[in-house]
Amino acid sequence: MRRFLILGHKVPVSGEFTLNDLPGSAGRLDVLCRAVGASLFVSHGIRRDTEVVLLIQNSVEIRIAGDRVRHLNPDERSTAALLQQALKQAASEEVQASPGIFVSRSSLESTLDELVARGAWPVVLHEDGESFDAAALPADPAFVLSDHVEFTEEERTTLEELPRLSLGPRTLHTSQCITITHYLLDGRADEVELDLVLCHKVWSEPKAQLIVGLLLDFEIPANLVRQSPPSLYPVTVNGLGEVRIMVRPRDLERARAIIRDYFEEPVEG
Repeated sequence: MRRFLILGHKVPVSGEFTLNDLPGSAGRLDVLCRAVGASLFVSHGIRRDTEVVLLIQNSVEIRIAGDRVRHLNPDERSTAALLQQALKQAASEEVQASPGIFVSRSSLESTLDELVARGAWPVVLHEDGESFDAAALPADPAFVLSDHVEFTEEERTTLEELPRLSLGPRTLHTSQCITITHYLLDGRADEVELDLVLCHKVWSEPKAQLIVGLLLDFEIPANLVRQSPPSLYPVTVNGLGEVRIMVRPRDLERARAIIRDYFEEPVEG
């Protein structure tokens, strides 16, 4: 799952604005609409593995689930209408304002806590961060961005412990950052699917997860390939219970050296 958390600073939380003036009376809601489109739309479809969370004025959270959303169209006005409808239904408990669009009262700290509770790893996108290309990413990243306004001092304090990644030295529009992020992640997914090689194999799922976690600490992404569901084969039956640890060819020797130093001699065949 990919997630984008976008902080909106000017949109009226009451939903009281005209759809004919998104940059003005709606507090640059047009910026958020473009961000939603960049997050979810592909040609003739929607990214079902992506979720967008809008946090409006640190008080109202709108969550759009790509695998459940309906009636979402590429034009900004119709997207704004769905967001306006959600704002008018905001309550302390999350409610579904329309299919796949959920709204609740929240704050940045609460929203981050909820993301972590759902297994996401928040990462701030900012031009001052580490290079995106060089970073090892978890399987469930949640990218945090601002709208047309810089993070406030309070937001910077809340986010200061999170890792920061940069897409380059230039300050880009929010929607541009999201498009570039999707492009880079799609490329990594293709690379993982096409180019992985066997690094090691074990016969214990928990042990395999420990090794993958260690490799990730060294910024080496790895995938697990199971010869059969672990619950069906608690012991090895002609190799069917093995779990293979796969890495990129360029990481192979370094990954094997790490496994050798911390665990055991890698099984290569």
